[in-house]
Amino acid sequence: MRLYLLFDPACAEGPAWLTMLDRAFSSLGMQRDDRLFGIPVQQRSVPWGDDQLDLPGRSHPRRIDLSQASCNCLIVLVDAVMQGIRPAQWAEYVASIQRQMVARPGKDIVVPVLLQDQVPAFAEHKNVMRPRTANLPADARARTRFFVQLLNALLVHRHTRGDSDVHMPGHGIFVSHAKRDGEDTARRIVEVIADVNQSLGPRCFFDKASLLPGDDYPKRFENAIARGSLLVVVTDAYHTRPWCRWEVLTAKRLGRPVVAADLTVGRIERTYPYLGNVPSLRVTMPSEPDAPIPETAVEQLTAALLAEALRDELWRELAGTGLQGRLVHLLPRPPELADVSELVARYTGKPMPALVYPDPPLGNEEMELLQRAFPSVSMLSLTQAESL
Repeated sequence: MRLYLLFDPACAEGPAWLTMLDRAFSSLGMQRDDRLFGIPVQQRSVPWGDDQLDLPGRSHPRRIDLSQASCNCLIVLVDAVMQGIRPAQWAEYVASIQRQMVARPGKDIVVPVLLQDQVPAFAEHKNVMRPRTANLPADARARTRFFVQLLNALLVHRHTRGDSDVHMPGHGIFVSHAKRDGEDTARRIVEVIADVNQSLGPRCFFDKASLLPGDDYPKRFENAIARGSLLVVVTDAYHTRPWCRWEVLTAKRLGRPVVAADLTVGRIERTYPYLGNVPSLRVTMPSEPDAPIPETAVEQLTAALLAEALRDELWRELAGTGLQGRLVHLLPRPPELADVSELVARYTGKPMPALVYPDPPLGNEEMELLQRAFPSVSMLSLTQAESL
């Protein structure tokens, strides 16, 4: 995937937006030993100064060749200059991109961001993003909310929507929690995400609100987890709850992204081992008794989960391309016992694929444990697999 920011040379906000996007997408999701996974961000702004394919005249920025990436996201900053002084040039430029998109159905997305009120002609039939503040790059909370909406748009765009998504589009978030001490926090998380949403964000599955009378709830839970990502609200009681443990194992069995929000405050007698090897964010709760989880913390957790989900998808795509034709099982996080056990069960009686995971390689102590437990499984980091 590549991300492009389009803005008029006279747009004063353009450079700040470019810096913001570059920082945000230089690292997505899980980081291990400073190994980052990012999306390159480029700009198109100043005139190229020469005729280009499908772009007559010298007033257009350098042409974007969409075929250079499997998918592209093009963010267009629409300010008063673009709309009022050079609308024809920018309309021609966006039209040239849209002509390429016709030949690549479903692969690329144009996201207009309005810095003024009027919708440009090229976006008349598109849903646009309207920042809540005039100087979004300088507002940390507004930035987080913007990225929640943008990441959600990228994730949804990458999947064909079923009938159930027509009226409620959005990447699915299953909020896993212990009712004993996490239900109020989980409900608050759902409420805050709905506020961030504004019809542009993810959708939550929360058992109290998402189950209908007569529902087979294990099946509904599994279907919800299979279609999205798991946000784990880790409170003191979480590790002791059988259903919580089942939800974690189900997400791992189905290969879904998982991020844990650590809200523990007391002694934990036993930490659930299969919640390991996923990103975990420590949440500092207010000191006042019964104070709810801060909205800013929920927004940051949501952005982290969506970033992990996008990294998951893009890493699988990258690894699958590099290892095309080889018998491999792609796991977008470091393996642990539950992951390898599921792989062995799935391929019983069949040729066993190599398990390939993101770099860097596991440490010797982890690898020795896994190999003793599963001597028939070859486990390789992506770099190790590509070198064979």
